Amino acid sequence: MRTCFLSIDVESSYARTKVGASKDKNPFESVDKLDCILDIFRKHNVPATLFVTGEVLEYCPDLVKKWSKDFEIGCHNYWHVQLDKIDLVERERQVKNFVNLYKGIFGFSPKGFRAPRNVIDNQQFPILERYDFIYDASVFPRYPWRIGAYVGYRGRAPIAPYWPSRKNYREKGDIKILEIPESPALFDVPFVGTWLRKLGVKFFKFIFKIKKPEFISFSMHSWDGIEFENGKNSGKKYLKQLDEMLGFLKKIGYNFKSGEQISSEIA
Repeated sequence: MRTCFLSIDVESSYARTKVGASKDKNPFESVDKLDCILDIFRKHNVPATLFVTGEVLEYCPDLVKKWSKDFEIGCHNYWHVQLDKIDLVERERQVKNFVNLYKGIFGFSPKGFRAPRNVIDNQQFPILERYDFIYDASVFPRYPWRIGAYVGYRGRAPIAPYWPSRKNYREKGDIKILEIPESPALFDVPFVGTWLRKLGVKFFKFIFKIKKPEFISFSMHSWDGIEFENGKNSGKKYLKQLDEMLGFLKKIGYNFKSGEQISSEIA
């Protein structure tokens, strides 16, 4: 059975300053309007995981609790800052603060983690182990080399869920935190909101007709669903494409699962 791991990184617009964020506008606009994306998920009756920052959790705990009735809520760090830009003490402090805030709202700990901009390393996994995370969803296992660089791509890794090695998280090993990679579509093309906006539904339909991988990851950002400066096909155009894409994936036999569902089935 083919599996699709559907997820959203939910963060303030400060995290996307390179693509047109303006600090004189509401930085939480995409958070406030996230239901425009979630309603499409609900329409297609597909489970998903929302990786929220601690900043978002602090800003709108009641709204996140509302989302949790339909979707898994995971950790996207406390602040949206690359892990390689802060030391290990600060990394652990952010994870600890997120977990404490999360437990205060939900009464239990988060199960999944995704690093900001997908930047993770071997040193982060012991921190996640100490706070009882059962899976990580940060690794970008492929990237089309002709397109250019992406800071989150640190080299090839397995494209299906795997247990990482302590010596090299991009290889299989014995860490008891499942890695659920952001597995690409054909030709190493990332199956993410930004690329869906740029390449369009027809492109992805075409490549899925060529090959249907057993496991794919379809991720996006909260701000894909709102119109923003330099955001090609963002807002309503993106929502229309998303609606069509989800319908197509279900039609060709993909079964949608949250990160928690995937990890519990493999454990």
